[in-house]
Amino acid sequence: MRQFKIAMAFVGIIIGAGFASGQEMIQYFTSFGTWGIIGTLASIFIFGFFGFVIVDMGHYFKALSHRDVLEHVANPVVNRVIDIFLLLTLFGIGVVMVAGAGSNLNQQFGWPIWLGNLVCVALVFIVGLMDTNKVVDVIGAFAPFLITLVLIISFRSLTQADWDFSVLNTEATKLSSPLPNWWISTLNYGSVNLTTGVATAFLLGGVEKDRKIARQGGLIGGIVVGVLIVLINLTLFATASQVAAFDMPMLQMARLVQPWVGFIMSILIFFEIWNTAMSVLYSFSSSFVAPNKKNFRYVLFGVVAVAFILSFGGFTNVIGFVYPAVGYGGFLILGFLVYAWYKNCIKNTAAKKDVVPTVESLADTVEE
Repeated sequence: MRQFKIAMAFVGIIIGAGFASGQEMIQYFTSFGTWGIIGTLASIFIFGFFGFVIVDMGHYFKALSHRDVLEHVANPVVNRVIDIFLLLTLFGIGVVMVAGAGSNLNQQFGWPIWLGNLVCVALVFIVGLMDTNKVVDVIGAFAPFLITLVLIISFRSLTQADWDFSVLNTEATKLSSPLPNWWISTLNYGSVNLTTGVATAFLLGGVEKDRKIARQGGLIGGIVVGVLIVLINLTLFATASQVAAFDMPMLQMARLVQPWVGFIMSILIFFEIWNTAMSVLYSFSSSFVAPNKKNFRYVLFGVVAVAFILSFGGFTNVIGFVYPAVGYGGFLILGFLVYAWYKNCIKNTAAKKDVVPTVESLADTVEE
């Protein structure tokens, strides 16, 4: 099913270093206690709606990069401002992913941070030289396995937890967050992840020939992301006192289940981190040179090299700084995209459908 392929690729874009590791959940939802749980439920709608909208726009404009959409929906000034912001976002999140890769392998295997970072950027470069359709296939390949393992870990943790909400809420609210309250945090979280994934999500729609399938894939992918957010946050809420101090709380949770579960989880987290690094750094590079051009390999190499150098700022610190900043800026961009989607993909499509019968009737009249 092509819908499933698109949905899993969308999930693969969103599930990156902070998401798969649980570090984003700690800072954005768990730290707000029971209100954070309400925020995660709202995320199902946010991601489902924008998954539908963004992938649909990509299909409508046959996009292979975000510029293929922006040039049709924005004037030159707005186009340029959004373009620069998205490029900075793609690269900034790429740096976070590379840092997360090193932190993941360090926590599980004791590898030096630099080695994990290097493995991540090397894989980005190698896979980035493939055909665009193959890159899309790879991005979504590991998502089903991580989803399955998250479901297993969450089920075990949630069924064995002592559900004294007052105690759990007290423990959770001791954690720190860079955001002021739960509802701004919820909106910011949706914004940062969707802004990060928008360029690659456009591509998912752009390479799909059937609009209905593109829309369904984006919607299903967004809903799956939202449900995963709910499950991961509930699991962290129930075990915050045991895992919150780690850079990779979900990995620690898996290790508490069984050491071998932690081993599998660390591998899957690494590949989901790499998935997001792959999508954002590939999209960033393709904004300057088309992937089918010979010079693309040199641009991609330069991009991953700089990302590697900047990734040594510390995973948790980088998330706490980069994500909120991207999220606040993303509010305006996502709002603009919804307006542009309605104006171009909905209103114009409806207008064209209204015109078609009139043209046909005129043709029939002429024939008569």
